[in-house]
Amino acid sequence: MINGTPAGAAELPLSQHRPALASSAENGGLPATNAVDGKANTRWSSKFSDPQWLQVDLGKTTKIKKVVINWERSYARAFKIQTSNNGLRWNNVYSTTAGRGGEQTIQVSGNARYVRLYATKRSTQYGVSVWEFQVFGKGGTTPLPTASPQPTPTRTQPTGSPQQPTPTPTKPVDPPAAPSGKKGVGVWQMPNVSTALAKSGAHWYYTWSTNHNGITTPKSSEFVPMIWGANSVTDSNLAQAKSAGSYLLGFNEPDMAEQSNMTVDKALSLWPKLMSTGQKLGSPAVAWGGDRAGGWLDKFMKGAEQKNYRVDFVTLHWYGGDFRTEAAVGQLKSYLQAVYDRYKKPIWLTEYALIDFSQGARFPSEAQQAAFVTASTKMLESLTFVHRFAWFGLPAEDGKQGTGLFRSNGDATPAGRAFQEAR
Repeated sequence: MINGTPAGAAELPLSQHRPALASSAENGGLPATNAVDGKANTRWSSKFSDPQWLQVDLGKTTKIKKVVINWERSYARAFKIQTSNNGLRWNNVYSTTAGRGGEQTIQVSGNARYVRLYATKRSTQYGVSVWEFQVFGKGGTTPLPTASPQPTPTRTQPTGSPQQPTPTPTKPVDPPAAPSGKKGVGVWQMPNVSTALAKSGAHWYYTWSTNHNGITTPKSSEFVPMIWGANSVTDSNLAQAKSAGSYLLGFNEPDMAEQSNMTVDKALSLWPKLMSTGQKLGSPAVAWGGDRAGGWLDKFMKGAEQKNYRVDFVTLHWYGGDFRTEAAVGQLKSYLQAVYDRYKKPIWLTEYALIDFSQGARFPSEAQQAAFVTASTKMLESLTFVHRFAWFGLPAEDGKQGTGLFRSNGDATPAGRAFQEAR
């Protein structure tokens, strides 16, 4: 290794000095960015638990050919290398349960914007620790102008150990009235992001985090913070969330192993911390099955009721694999109605779009996605128990089918134009 670059390598790692995020950090001196700084004497180290992950944003979809990991002594015995084009849905390109540490070169093939090390079993009692995490491929990118990484859909979980919750719940606030302006959007970094957000006409937005660093909130819009997962429950994040406004979104897809991945008991144990902000509080947003008896959300809501914990509104995600407009809108409406009938609480639909995940990720045509935006927003506006909804998401991948509303040059996609025209 020479200054973090494998000897004999002619090219600079695509990952060097790119935005990096991690599931946790052992302390403030061992952040995710240390693993992509090109220095052999700085490292990232996680909290002392499984699983943990480290992710780098290459800035654009790029052909990749290998990943080089320079492990510190606390390496991962079992881990995966995963890739994604949107930072939400991940593909496994390498997996092992027999990691040996040291410097490891892994040959991979594919196109991706995000590359993630997902460690499921540590080799020691300590965290997972990496000197350098390097991604090599075709078409190097220049560093983003921002100095600090911005959150993307598998969003950062801020560092720090969760505090033990106070067992006595705070006094419930009044049931929330419907906010003004239902239409919202999920936002992560892209060129001209603030301009695109303003042009979208969204009344509110969120970033899967407690901050919106690098994103300017339009005068006609509102930022809503989120506590993403267990490691996000820190005093500093709760204070930041409280200062952001009247609403707070709970944990992100706790029913998914590769999202916040929380048991119901764990979520309930931390819930009083979120309640202590005094904000109108949304339930954890499950990926699916919110209408099912005995499902993750059902167990959480029953547990919260038993403990007299406050949940002011229910948050949900929904993705449709039927690309026929009328059918898709009907399926979404039926799901929302079923969830409302079960819990009798206002609903925030915080992620939704047409994507078929039955075999990878299949997208409709631009015309189909735009037609669904038009019809679904009308339906959602008509349901009095739906207080807010957020399309997934603002950025579009140039030259590809997807769900995004705005391209990197600031032009709206057909779905983006339909979203602009919605109320």
